[in-house]
Amino acid sequence: MPAHPRAADAAKRLLSSAAHRLMTADPTADHVLRGALERSLDWDIDDPSLRPVAQRSFEPNFSETAGRALAFQVKPLGRGVTADDQREITNGAVRGLIDEHFGTEPLRWFDRRSEGARGSYARSAGYGARYALGLDRGGLTEVQASYEWGPEVLDMLPQPVMDLAQTAMSLVPGLRPFATIIRTSRLSGGQQISFEIARETALDALKPLMEALGMGERHGGLVTLLAFVLGARFTLPPSVATLTLLNTQRGPEMRLDVNIDALPDAPEQLLPLLRLPMIERPQNLAALDSWLTALTPDGYYGPGSVTVLSVRVRPDVPARLALYLRPLALDGAALEAPAAAPVAPAPAAAAQSFARRARY
Repeated sequence: MPAHPRAADAAKRLLSSAAHRLMTADPTADHVLRGALERSLDWDIDDPSLRPVAQRSFEPNFSETAGRALAFQVKPLGRGVTADDQREITNGAVRGLIDEHFGTEPLRWFDRRSEGARGSYARSAGYGARYALGLDRGGLTEVQASYEWGPEVLDMLPQPVMDLAQTAMSLVPGLRPFATIIRTSRLSGGQQISFEIARETALDALKPLMEALGMGERHGGLVTLLAFVLGARFTLPPSVATLTLLNTQRGPEMRLDVNIDALPDAPEQLLPLLRLPMIERPQNLAALDSWLTALTPDGYYGPGSVTVLSVRVRPDVPARLALYLRPLALDGAALEAPAAAPVAPAPAAAAQSFARRARY
C-alpha cells in the first residue's frame, strides 16, 4: 500500500475502484461530489488523534433491496469542521447533485422540504448534517440529506410523516426523535423520521407498531433475522439502536438500525453471520459478495468492519438486511497491519431497484 493519504483521496480511490468492479457509474467523475468529498474528508488517515472522531465520516452501505448499487454516506468531520460547515457542505452537495442529475422540479421540491434546515434557527442552534447517495449503471439513483435536529425535528415533518411519528411514539416507549432524512431520486422524493431507542427494548415491543402499520405478519421474520445475526439477542440495550419510518408508494417502511460499535458483546465474525440467512436468496447473496469484493483493497482479505446492521421491512416485502461499513481503505490503524491473502472474486448478480418513494 502507498503512504497513507488524506481520507478524501482514499475515499475517491476506493469509490472509483468499486464503481469499476460493480459496473456502476463512477461517483468521482462528478465535480460537485469531488468538491464535497474534498471538504468533508480533509484529514489524514494515519493521524491517530482523529481516528475516534472522524473514522465514521465515510461509510459505504449495502442493502438487499438495492442489489449491485454503489451507495455511501458522508458526515463532514475533521479538524475545525463545525455544525454550520456540515450543513453548508451537505446542502451544497445535495442541491448541486439534484440540479445536475434530476433537474429543476426535484430541486424546488427539495428546497421546500429542507427550508427549515437551511434557515436561521438551524444556524443558531448548531445542528449538524450528513449526505448520502446511490448509483447504478445508469448514473445517480438517489441523493439524500440528513438533518440531526433532535426533538425539534418534528417541526420539519410533512403531515403524512408526522402521522407515522405520532403512531410510533404512542406504541413504542422510549423513542426520541433525532433526525429527518430528505431523499430525492430520479422520479420521486420522500421524507423520513428517525428515532433513537433510548431505553432497553425487547424486539417483541415492536409488534404493536408493525401491526398498526399493516406489517404485523412481518414481525416474526424481523425478530428471527436480527436475533440470528446478533447471536440470539432479543433485547436491544438503551441508545444502541434507531428506528426509521417512511412512506412509500407501496405502503409504510420501517428500518431498525443497530450500532455495532455500541453493542455489548457484538459477534466478532459478523460478516459470515450476515451471509447465512441470505443463502435462501442466492441473487442477493451474490450481490453482497460482489459488493464486499469491490470494497476490498488489493492485497487485503476483507473490506473493513460493519458499523451498523439494519433490517428493513414493508407490508409487501419481508425483512431484508442492510449494513454500513467502516472501510479498511480509510482505517490507518488497520492498514498498518500485515496484509492477508486477497478475497476471491464473488459471482455477479442482477441488481434490484430501490423502492420508489412518494411522488413529488
